[in-house]
Amino acid sequence: MGAPAILHRAAEEVRPENVPTRQRSRDDAISLGLAYLLVTSASAILALVDPRLRHWFLLPVSACGVLVGIDAIDWLRRRRDIFDPQAVLGLFGVHFFYLAPILNVMLDHWPRYVIGPGDWREALGTMGMLNVVGLCVYRLILLAPDRRRVARRARQLNLAAFYRLGLFAAGVSILAFCGEVALFGGLSGYLNAMTGAVDRSRLNGLGWLLVLAETFPMLVFALVVVRWRTALARRPAVIVVLLIGLAGTQFFVAGLRGSRSNTIWPVLIALTLVHLLVVRISRKQLCVFVMIVSVFMYVYGLYKSAGLEVLEAARGTRSVEELSAETGRDVPALLLGDLSRADIQALLLDRQLRGDAELAYGVSYVGDVSFLVPNSILPERPRDKVAVGTDVLFGPGAFESGIRSSRVYGLAGEAVMNFGPLGGVASFAVLGLVVVFSRRYYARARQEAALGPKLLAPMLWAGAFLPTADLDNNLWFLIKLVLPLAGVVWLASRIGPTRPAPATGRHRAPAP
Repeated sequence: MGAPAILHRAAEEVRPENVPTRQRSRDDAISLGLAYLLVTSASAILALVDPRLRHWFLLPVSACGVLVGIDAIDWLRRRRDIFDPQAVLGLFGVHFFYLAPILNVMLDHWPRYVIGPGDWREALGTMGMLNVVGLCVYRLILLAPDRRRVARRARQLNLAAFYRLGLFAAGVSILAFCGEVALFGGLSGYLNAMTGAVDRSRLNGLGWLLVLAETFPMLVFALVVVRWRTALARRPAVIVVLLIGLAGTQFFVAGLRGSRSNTIWPVLIALTLVHLLVVRISRKQLCVFVMIVSVFMYVYGLYKSAGLEVLEAARGTRSVEELSAETGRDVPALLLGDLSRADIQALLLDRQLRGDAELAYGVSYVGDVSFLVPNSILPERPRDKVAVGTDVLFGPGAFESGIRSSRVYGLAGEAVMNFGPLGGVASFAVLGLVVVFSRRYYARARQEAALGPKLLAPMLWAGAFLPTADLDNNLWFLIKLVLPLAGVVWLASRIGPTRPAPATGRHRAPAP
């Protein structure tokens, strides 16, 4: 599909902020009605198919589906841009808050190695009620009016300074990566360390070096897109090649050591950069991209658990089904382990309400932040989510006995672990504030011609996936993927003379 067709489809999108109030209220009511109709119909059909769903837990879970599904309907009705943070959270939230708990029951899929409640549906229903209250708080925050009377204009980006600073930062990162490879004794030693063929304890204490060494692919991509954005708009095939090159490079320098997010997030940010700076990405193209990412997550899940043994499946000596059975990395694990926190959050809340676990009162948050401090400065680490979560799941003293749980509990889960149900509800207020800020900044990036907001906005809409992450995950994302490019943009906006970004014809941002 050529660039003009993509732009034509993008122009058909109806942005709520540009619609008269009465029409907007009517459209909001339509989205609410459609969300209610689709969710309640789906719940009724599923309950008829599976008797296990004929339980009260389905009521609060369905209410969550309606509350978060409104924004998903807006996305489908083209009322919001395809990368609008609120809409993206709506789409993902339908699975996270609604479908996942139902699939947990239908597939009888629960966390392994832990003792669950007597009836998981009771725990899911209780967590569902907390989510209902939290999502109501979230929606109230979304409805808060924007009291800013005049939008502050962004500083114009000094392109010459941006190129110089970007190249310098990318060069420093490449040198750090070369130093990392040399530290492990060359390319073969680096590959052995990252793939787990040797003891990975050698990575301990290298956090800041890894951060520095893994930033250059994203920086180089941003430089290329800004420098040749007009030419790239006429050559969609080159854009695809650039995205594939970014994914491959990012996988080699950061993804080999077992983290899918090190590859997926940079590519998602890059796709949004293309959407804002070069050509509009269509919904169909985005759906194809999501399917490719889903396959990658599944295959990478096998690699994360089986290591280089996954190559045996590629050679045909072992089947994918055998590796999935041995590692537990199957499609349900992807949908309900990697892309959901319903079961583990329900278990945390159940333990708290039954008095089987003590509140951490923010200790895990302090421990999550402590990884920023070098071991030489802070040799005695405070308890983090691993220590606190292990004791909650396996009993007091489990962490001291040598048991380790590396689970991710999500925004509400970690809040419940620290402050109980009230903390879980309060976490939705944090989510709402982040989404409101991200949504407004993203809208500003779309409407203004300034390059700075267009470069920074793609990194902010990742807040739509905040419900899945713990504090340390979010900090790691900010430090690795946001700060390097944001620092270059900030400095380039304040160094030397500025000049307005040149118009790019039909690729200019639409007027507000």
